[in-house]
Amino acid sequence: MKRLFPYLILAVFAIGCNPDADNPFDDPDNLPPNDTTAFGELDPTSFVGLHQNIFKPTCANSGCHDGTFEPDFRTIESAYNTLVYHSVIKNNPSNSYQYRVKPGSISESIMWLRLNEDIDGISGIMPLDAFYDPESEWNQNKAEHLSNINTWIMNGALDMFGNAPDINDQQPGIAGIYAEADGQPCVIFERVGVPLGAQQVSIWFALTDKETAAQSLQSATVKMSGLINVDEDTLAVEFPLQVLGSAESHPSFLNDPVDFYHKFSFSTAAYPPDSTYYMRVSVKDPLQPDTTQIPQDGSQFYIKRLFSWNYLD
Repeated sequence: MKRLFPYLILAVFAIGCNPDADNPFDDPDNLPPNDTTAFGELDPTSFVGLHQNIFKPTCANSGCHDGTFEPDFRTIESAYNTLVYHSVIKNNPSNSYQYRVKPGSISESIMWLRLNEDIDGISGIMPLDAFYDPESEWNQNKAEHLSNINTWIMNGALDMFGNAPDINDQQPGIAGIYAEADGQPCVIFERVGVPLGAQQVSIWFALTDKETAAQSLQSATVKMSGLINVDEDTLAVEFPLQVLGSAESHPSFLNDPVDFYHKFSFSTAAYPPDSTYYMRVSVKDPLQPDTTQIPQDGSQFYIKRLFSWNYLD
């Protein structure tokens, strides 16, 4: 046994000196390709810009507009739905306001009044945290923030997709996208990533509407094209969206679980690997006179990018 001991020591030492196995994630060739498409900066006068720069960091504070009190600024959807054409709960002393935000009119939007005046002498000026903190980010950039809110309201208070609101019923929206290639989940980072060599792709959309159940929305289709403004492509292929009998739960754009009722599938055979393909969903809310398109030509570039896919090398 004593004769074997030195060899055992050498064996253990040799094993310990073997290099670790390569980590596939250390190889840049195994990572998604860099997105080199030139997209514009986030528009600070859009609702997405306002939510990211103002409503969420400044107003969605614990015990305030975090769901405790309306407006609910926790998500883009809840913020929009509790602002635009939403009835006023706390009015001015003369009860002269009907809506928190009335598109096209700051003089009829009580949110604008509350950002600039103490309506009754005891409520304070919104946001309250900034009202009591002269050094807050809001106070340091107040003029710019107010200008951006003013521009958004006066330009029609469009939603995150660039849709104009309806006084009777808000237009449908989409809370998330989920995709699978050959039955395996796809990487979704800024756009859907489809593994090179995949043959069949399925994409789900989490359609939402304030008044109408998602599965009751009508005439849901999706067009797909190599052009970013899909409707400019006369050869764009249109697919019907399948309505599922029961919802599937997948992550939303904000990574929260949400119900998905609509999907479509396609073969990759007709789509060469050297392009990016953009999608545009059309859906009819029975309470609306017109069909809603998501995204629209006027939607911000990063929204259009969310509704696109390409191949991963």
